[in-house]
Amino acid sequence: MLQSIKSRFIFFSVLLVILSVGFPAYFLLRQFQDNFRQRSKVMLRTTLQVVENSLYAEMLSGKKKDIQLLIEQLSANKNIEHIRIIDKEGIIRYATKANSIGKNILKTDVHHQEFNRAKPLSLFEAQKIYFSFSPIKNEPRCYSCHDKNKKILAYLDIDTDLTEAESYFYTGARHTIFLAVLMIFILVLGFYLLFRRTIERPLKRLSEALTDVEQDNFDAYLPERNLHELKPIEEHFNKMVFHLKESRQRIEDLHFEQLQRADKLVTLGELAAEMAHEINNPLGICMSRIDYLRLETEDHPALRPYEQDLNVVLSQLEKTSKITAAILKYSKKQPKNFQRINIIKLISDSMLILQPRLKKYNIDFEQIYKCELDCKNAWIKGDPQQIEQVIINLVQNAIDSIKDNGKIIIEVICLPESKIEIKIGDNGCGMDKLTAEQIFLPFFTTKPANRGTGLGLYIVKKICDNHEAVIRCESLPGKGTSFSIIFQGVLDEA
Repeated sequence: MLQSIKSRFIFFSVLLVILSVGFPAYFLLRQFQDNFRQRSKVMLRTTLQVVENSLYAEMLSGKKKDIQLLIEQLSANKNIEHIRIIDKEGIIRYATKANSIGKNILKTDVHHQEFNRAKPLSLFEAQKIYFSFSPIKNEPRCYSCHDKNKKILAYLDIDTDLTEAESYFYTGARHTIFLAVLMIFILVLGFYLLFRRTIERPLKRLSEALTDVEQDNFDAYLPERNLHELKPIEEHFNKMVFHLKESRQRIEDLHFEQLQRADKLVTLGELAAEMAHEINNPLGICMSRIDYLRLETEDHPALRPYEQDLNVVLSQLEKTSKITAAILKYSKKQPKNFQRINIIKLISDSMLILQPRLKKYNIDFEQIYKCELDCKNAWIKGDPQQIEQVIINLVQNAIDSIKDNGKIIIEVICLPESKIEIKIGDNGCGMDKLTAEQIFLPFFTTKPANRGTGLGLYIVKKICDNHEAVIRCESLPGKGTSFSIIFQGVLDEA
């Protein structure tokens, strides 16, 4: 019922008005009413005693015929409605209105049901009319005319109207109640209109504007009003929409730049693959020629001093051939294929691609195999190309953070519960805590705009999630960075 601000506002406002005005007015009217009732009952009792005394005086004097005249004289008071003498059977014997004499009181006035059970000076109230029944007792002084065995001779009934003051009071009370109801209605209507104009309409406009913003309409605008409380909200909303519009434009521009950068990298990768393919042809020729010269050294002693040099050249050409083959394998698009992978061998093959960069920056590379269990090889289940991409991306980032004369260590640790952990650590520049918390977000990068895309670690995290692997990063500024990836291992091959 009171789920909305409007209903609560109106309900508690009206409740406050009733508590602060209605209850005091009610108790004041009640007090006045009680005072009038007490006054009327005192007057009624006094009148009743006067009538009783007069009746006894007339009856003792033997002037029964004058009783009717006495009653008519006493009822001359405008506040007295009826004075009646009723016998024990309820028949009216004397009355201010002669046409009621001889009638049964129970039929003429149904609210007089209590007359024959009334005690002396009993007072009753019905329909704002006070009436009293008083039994006329058979006292010793009455024995000369009445049987002394009768205890009650008759009943005296006096009905009084409201006094003029009481009539004014009850009329005013009715008017007061009517005005109170009207005031509450006006207050409810006033509070409703006030709430609707000053609160509901601004909130509705704000809700509609927020809906527009949610639907990517950043032209939504709230006109500033003169209300002191709502003006800051409208100003903040307009500023927020303006900043959102600017931020969205910057994000779109950045996204476009990153897409351009990614497209260039794709093109560069395709060109590198083509170049690697083209390099393989002359490499093959050079390797075959050098191999021929090595064979010739056996028949020509003059060439034997160059045999060692030929071996070195052939070794370097074979190494170059392996690098170009790894580039071709890495650049080739392959379908997703989960299979058993020897992670140690995969790391060794992946590092062939990065050998030139490691040498260029004079970075030492060390691969360590630790085994806490009795296993000779670390096997996991996954996509070899995706895992290779994870390793290359992490090592690339390590190279970028080291620059020159650093060290990269890759550890493969065989853990309990058939888990395999890969740690890739460096002694590069490291990161602060705030940066480390954002590295897996898309398009977040600390590299220059012409180098990083901000997608490498995001892709690494997605690949780890696809393989149900957990990746963690530990880094300290100036101390280096370490990435840890924990895979669920599989049983060793026989």
